[in-house]
Amino acid sequence: MELITQIKDVLLPESVMVLFILLTAILSFLLGSQKQNFIFYVSLTGVALALVSLSFADYTVEKQALWGSYVSDYFTFVFRIIILVGTAFTLFLTKDYVENFGRSKAEFYFLLLTASLGGMLLCGANDLVMVFIALETLSIASFALCGYTKLDKLSNEAALKYLTFGAAASAAMLYGFSFIYGITAQTNLGAIAGLLSTYEINSVLIIAFLLILAGFGFKISAAPFQAWAPDVYEGAPIPVAAYLSVVSKTAGFAVLIRFMTLIFPEAAIFSVILATIAVITMTAGNLMAMGQQNIRRLMAYSSIAHAGYILLGLAILTGEGITAMTFYLITYLFMNFGVWAAIELFALATGKDNIDDYSGLGIKYRYFSFGFVLCLLSLAGIPITAGFFSKFYLFKAVALAGFWYMPVLIIALINTVVALFYYMRIIKVIYLKPPAEIRHEHVFKIAFPVKAVMAVCVIGVITLGIFATPVIEESRVITVKQDQKVAVSR
Repeated sequence: MELITQIKDVLLPESVMVLFILLTAILSFLLGSQKQNFIFYVSLTGVALALVSLSFADYTVEKQALWGSYVSDYFTFVFRIIILVGTAFTLFLTKDYVENFGRSKAEFYFLLLTASLGGMLLCGANDLVMVFIALETLSIASFALCGYTKLDKLSNEAALKYLTFGAAASAAMLYGFSFIYGITAQTNLGAIAGLLSTYEINSVLIIAFLLILAGFGFKISAAPFQAWAPDVYEGAPIPVAAYLSVVSKTAGFAVLIRFMTLIFPEAAIFSVILATIAVITMTAGNLMAMGQQNIRRLMAYSSIAHAGYILLGLAILTGEGITAMTFYLITYLFMNFGVWAAIELFALATGKDNIDDYSGLGIKYRYFSFGFVLCLLSLAGIPITAGFFSKFYLFKAVALAGFWYMPVLIIALINTVVALFYYMRIIKVIYLKPPAEIRHEHVFKIAFPVKAVMAVCVIGVITLGIFATPVIEESRVITVKQDQKVAVSR
């Protein structure tokens, strides 16, 4: 009875995902290659039911399951929504993309749902063992997804690099966990927080922090752990690249927020380390993006730069910073998936990835170009778009954090201006260059699910720009509840 109660009150969305993961595995053996499109609808139904199941739990109070190793609260509620919506977008992006996979379609959906399950568990992980298991569930499934097009050399290279970097990051993280366990003799995050609240900061704790940050930094593609991202984004299937840039990154930030607000004390040394990494990450991402001709590599560096911006909210160690991070991740879901949907739609029709291949697209396909450009402008932080308000609230939180963060804020603002150049370069090619000598006639005659994702993302970018304040207030609830949880633990 206790297990049934835990499933109903805490783990219902994850239980739904497990059931549909098993169902996709069974159907992969039962259905022939001609009927495996049915598994797309099964997978989409599973994600939809997992979203619906979130409404049956009470998130006003914290509830635990699996002997305290998993926590369900408002924090996990919001981040699980982001992960599930991102998974649904990815499924739509795969509908036409996987047509050439033959009998391997079902396994693709199986791995995608498994990765999402790992991300959901990571958001609520409350134990070092659960953190590692959830992170590896997400990572191993992602490794396989990156190399799914087995006959593509770039895809194979992407999978190998992702696996190599991921294994090294996981090893470093485990070593950091061993330091924490050696200090506290506990694996439960709440118990660790209580013991570390009276622990004097020393070199051992700082080394543990750096090692753990290496594992999480790989997942969010923060410097100096971002080297895998450009090659993986270029070589992986486009839906997988979109998934890694949003869903995987969101799960990584969720567990990083939990660690920083619960385990590690508010100390200047940790703030300095995070702020330094944030500045290096955004600067490296933006500078490397400036000279890119391949749009998928450019989006990889863009993703790295945005990881740097988001990390600033954690570096200032304030409630407003966490609130700004949460809102940023919500807006990033829509504007980034909108761009990736446009990239896939163009790639499906033309097989092209270079920026110059988009020349004249705005003349021939106005609505498509408008949606594409709007999402790019949102990523750049142009006023009225959702991206502008996400950056505005984030930079405002940094400004309010104190005078010592002014140099960091100035660097972030300069980086925002730098980023505008490479986003505007794409827009210039779309609208100001003459049409390229390639056939665009079929761009809008295929891939309706991809166009649907793009339409929803454009609506999301506009809506979040108009109603930014209510969403910010909802995000602030997360901060209040996290602060209450920290107070209880310490």
